[in-house]
Amino acid sequence: MEAFLKQIIRDAGQMSAEYFQKGVTFTVKSNLSDLVTEADVAVNSFLIEKIQERYPDHKITSEEEDEKGPGDADYEWIIDPIDGTRNYAKGIPLWCVIIAVVKQGEPYLAAVYSPTGDELFFAKKDHGATMNGLPITVNDKASLDYACGSFSSMGERVAPYGEKIDEFKTFLDNLNHKTNTWRHHFGNMLGLCYVASGGFDFFVQNAGLDHDYIAPVLIAREAGAIVTDCEGNNWQRGRQDIVVAPPGLHEKIMGLFK
Repeated sequence: MEAFLKQIIRDAGQMSAEYFQKGVTFTVKSNLSDLVTEADVAVNSFLIEKIQERYPDHKITSEEEDEKGPGDADYEWIIDPIDGTRNYAKGIPLWCVIIAVVKQGEPYLAAVYSPTGDELFFAKKDHGATMNGLPITVNDKASLDYACGSFSSMGERVAPYGEKIDEFKTFLDNLNHKTNTWRHHFGNMLGLCYVASGGFDFFVQNAGLDHDYIAPVLIAREAGAIVTDCEGNNWQRGRQDIVVAPPGLHEKIMGLFK
């Protein structure tokens, strides 16, 4: 099953990359942050067909289609054919393919593939996490000082950086309280995977669904990250809010909610 998962996610990534290189058209589903392209539909159909051929008795849940297969199946495949569709549709090469396998209700296998970077993040429950076959772990960051976040502004001047600090504090406050802009880093789950591989220090988000989270959460946990909701509870399927950080930093990140 592991080899099959790795193969089909790479094949799906290649298919989506070919569409991306040609350029795609898109339609709006619920709002301007919720798009679908012809590539989403094609990759989704490809993955479902391949899984059903190999595992006809498994359940399949996809972002783009109603559930397929027996509802009481021991195995469930959870698919996001293109995560970061807004980036994808706008020609920004920050997107990925996500597949999780749930066994008897518990996350069992996880794969997140970035075709543009040729990065395959993978995890198996209780067997650690890898990127392109090499083990990955979270970093040992334990301080908020210079922690890598998604908004770029210094908290105080540190030569030679940090001009116009007060103006940027005002900007951030107004951005948060006076606009309805979409504030994010990457706009997909690669950011969460980069916490798992030690590049990013934290990932905090309040807008995601099961097809977004389940695979990268398993990868992050297997890499040593602490994964909770914004109330500090162990993150569970169905929660849209999530806080991911190394053990030494997670409590400090949680303190920012108070």
